[in-house]
Amino acid sequence: MEVITDSMNVMLVSIGAIVFYAVGMVCQWGRITGRGGARNVVLLATTAGALLHTFSLYFSIHTDKGTNLGILTISSLTTLMVTLVVLLSSLRKPSESLLVTILPFTILSVLVAWLAPVEHIFQSPTLMVVHVLLSVLAYGLLMMAVCQSLLLAYQEKQLRSHNQKRLLKALPPLQTMEKLFFEFLSVGVILLTLSLISGFLYIDNMFAKEMLHKTVLSLVAWVLFSTLLIGHWVNGWRGQKAMRWTVAGFILLLVAYFGWRTVVDFILVR
Repeated sequence: MEVITDSMNVMLVSIGAIVFYAVGMVCQWGRITGRGGARNVVLLATTAGALLHTFSLYFSIHTDKGTNLGILTISSLTTLMVTLVVLLSSLRKPSESLLVTILPFTILSVLVAWLAPVEHIFQSPTLMVVHVLLSVLAYGLLMMAVCQSLLLAYQEKQLRSHNQKRLLKALPPLQTMEKLFFEFLSVGVILLTLSLISGFLYIDNMFAKEMLHKTVLSLVAWVLFSTLLIGHWVNGWRGQKAMRWTVAGFILLLVAYFGWRTVVDFILVR
């Protein structure tokens, strides 16, 4: 009976989140195309969607069996984090235009996590669950930082060539896009830092043979991202340099998170 209740809760809040997200997306598209739509409606609808999205994830993650960290649930959590960063950024600068490109993925993640749940139950200690969550969220935010850096590079190139495509007109101003990129990067680095700290606290030997490449590559990526942030704050690093450093750091994380097992199995074993 309790399982049915949880399923009903997930269904109701998921539908609510999808509806409010859709309202925010349609209203923002109306603003971009000049067909009307109020900025406050966009922000309020998206906020309501994010709140219901949070409840949906709470019901999905906290189960009687343990902590569910299935891939679709994690994907939904990542899109929520990205949406919240853009939403909070919109309170201080006009970056809500990006919601048009982000909300479709957020809506899809909520829908798929609700209709096709894939459970991966963790019975591990709380610190291990926190480590996994922080790692995945850091990866998601840093992936968004990479996408944002590429979009920023495209926008800068089009502006220099005086190309006024519809996509360019739909994007926030260049300065706003740059600030949002460094916000994604900053939050991602904070989460990556906490992930590394929790890993060192929970795992006995992060430099053991089977963990060595993952640990080293993650630390090198952290150094790259942190150096870029410091360089931006101190020396004003931006543009192509920021994009190259971000892409390089993210590639290292990709190898650390998804390629380290291959390295262990096919290189170290030999």
